[in-house]
Amino acid sequence: MTWRAVLILWCVAGLACAAQQTPGTFDSFFASPAADLAREHAPDLYEQARTAWTAAEGAQRHKDGAAADDQRTEARLWLTAAVAEAERVQLDRRRAELQREEERWAKQLARDQQASAVVARDISRYEARAVALDEAERLSALSERPTLNDATLDAILTRVRLNLALAEALGASDEQLQPLRERAEVTARRRPHSAKAAEALLWKTEALIGQMRAQWPEPRPGASIELVETALATGFAADRMGSGVLIRSERFFTSNGNVSNATVKRFHGLLAAFPHGPVACQVAVPELPGRVWAHRVARLVERLRRMDDPGRVSTGMVVTRSLSAGAVQCTFAAYRGL
Repeated sequence: MTWRAVLILWCVAGLACAAQQTPGTFDSFFASPAADLAREHAPDLYEQARTAWTAAEGAQRHKDGAAADDQRTEARLWLTAAVAEAERVQLDRRRAELQREEERWAKQLARDQQASAVVARDISRYEARAVALDEAERLSALSERPTLNDATLDAILTRVRLNLALAEALGASDEQLQPLRERAEVTARRRPHSAKAAEALLWKTEALIGQMRAQWPEPRPGASIELVETALATGFAADRMGSGVLIRSERFFTSNGNVSNATVKRFHGLLAAFPHGPVACQVAVPELPGRVWAHRVARLVERLRRMDDPGRVSTGMVVTRSLSAGAVQCTFAAYRGL
């Protein structure tokens, strides 16, 4: 049904009272906040009301009271419809604004939750690295004490089994693996308190991994990720950089300036497990030249050369504020971009 038909029905229903309506003026009829909203948000219906009111005024001037009343009634109906339409438009706009606001807050909530997840992962990664560092320090310092407890022995055996599984995946033969497996089983059964025996078993598995990797002419794809993960698990900080994999530690020197046996052993194990290419190390020092730090770095160089390939690692000093004095960072250049 069209607006015109509706208006005709309303007009017929209102004819009885139309004659009793006070004509009023244009200003009194259209000068209201509701009419202003109708003019702004429902201009078509508002113009219909104006047209009907103009026709009513014309009929009034021609002394046609009945026609004037009909036109005024039609004008009121059009204006009522215009006001209702304006209110609907406003409600729709407000609803759309609320929906956009809700979507904005939902996106903000999602960003906050994502940021919280990132922070939680960073905290977990930091805590895991701290645990790994403590465990690595404990395992690497075995030779510095004559005995070990059951918890440390279990940790060593877990590392040994993981290393043997990795060596097998890298192509180690049963002849290479079986003696180490048997030693691990005997160690688990007898629960020896000798730290040196457990340490020797652990380093033999690390050496076997490096032996298998050394058969490749160059590191395989993904080797840089393995290097980073292994370094983190053994207590070093590690990152993949454009120049290679960067390994960092502030524990190469003890608090009294001596070379840390535990850290050097961990680093030797890392070198053995990842045998490709040269490794360039830099020791952060407070100033150059410095006799104290020169002696300390010389002792570190001497310790790092106690390996099968003493020329693989080069060590120098660098003055930098980005690292604390005594911190060492080493670049495994052969693992660049893998």
